[in-house]
Amino acid sequence: MPPHTSNLDLAAAADLIKKAEGTVFITTHTKPDGDAYGSVVALASALTQMGKQTFACFAPPVPAALADLNGNHLTHVLSDSTSIPDCGLYIVLDTGAWSQVEPMRPVIEPNLAKTLIIDHHLSGDIDAAHKYVDAKAGACAEVMAELLDLLAGGGSGGKSGGGGFQWDTVIAQALFVGIGSDTGWFRFSNTRPSTHRLAARLLEMGVDHADLFARLHQTERPAKLALLTRALDSLKLLADGKAAVMCLTAQDFQETGALEEETERLIDVPQQVGTIQVVALVTESTIDTPDGTQPLARISFRSKPGPGAVNVADLAGQFGGGGHARAAGAKLQAPVDQARMRVTEALAGAFAAR
Repeated sequence: MPPHTSNLDLAAAADLIKKAEGTVFITTHTKPDGDAYGSVVALASALTQMGKQTFACFAPPVPAALADLNGNHLTHVLSDSTSIPDCGLYIVLDTGAWSQVEPMRPVIEPNLAKTLIIDHHLSGDIDAAHKYVDAKAGACAEVMAELLDLLAGGGSGGKSGGGGFQWDTVIAQALFVGIGSDTGWFRFSNTRPSTHRLAARLLEMGVDHADLFARLHQTERPAKLALLTRALDSLKLLADGKAAVMCLTAQDFQETGALEEETERLIDVPQQVGTIQVVALVTESTIDTPDGTQPLARISFRSKPGPGAVNVADLAGQFGGGGHARAAGAKLQAPVDQARMRVTEALAGAFAAR
């Protein structure tokens, strides 16, 4: 996937949004995580307060814990009955890759001339007319916070005469969910001093971080524990224990009763082993192929920071995907066993070349 770079600055992006006429369409990648969900909700809330019509839409599945958060009333979930209006501006958050927005492609592609991408990933292939990419940001929600300040006239939250909206509890909670989710609750190497400054600002606005963590990460169903057991049972070590590959099949989901969105954070577990530097999770998926005619495998990569760290965005790129240096992913149109074999070969090759 090609490099993903800005063609305007964030102030220009804010100006584009302020001047947009008609409805503003806001979306993100399929199966939104906390960062994607929080970024969409925060922007939709601000624009609604500013008096703009918005149509914020997620491609399913949306994790139940996210759908239960404040601001859900501002969003839609795409279905066969969803009627998306013609819009004056189309905004795609937290991704710039067609493979991650495939259900929304019929909406976005005819309107690329009036599409704005705001992202923090290293790669993307959506040729939108307007792009702002901050690859140093720990989360798209960090970029959203900067954008909202610009929309509010450069203030630091609270009521703004310039922007006409208030950093209310919906916005504060949404942004905290975003930065918390994408930084592993401030554990990952993408956490910056500015991340903590934003977190402090949101806590001062009344965000209950302990409650949010409990609601998002301590309310799982027993089926997820069963799915974790299947993933660990499938684990194979290679490259002298430096890499691990796990695999989940459609049968695993059927027999455990788990949902595809319940794979979230399973990939983090093997990283507890000291020797393991890279983990890959290959998941057989039917979300994008409901008729079952095109086998699809989702591939997720994670790597530890430090000297000689593996850039997993490069690994994902071998399969047409992308992401961050420490976290990346791809989709592969292939049976899950074949996908697992190809991922295993790619990991073995990466370490053999070192």
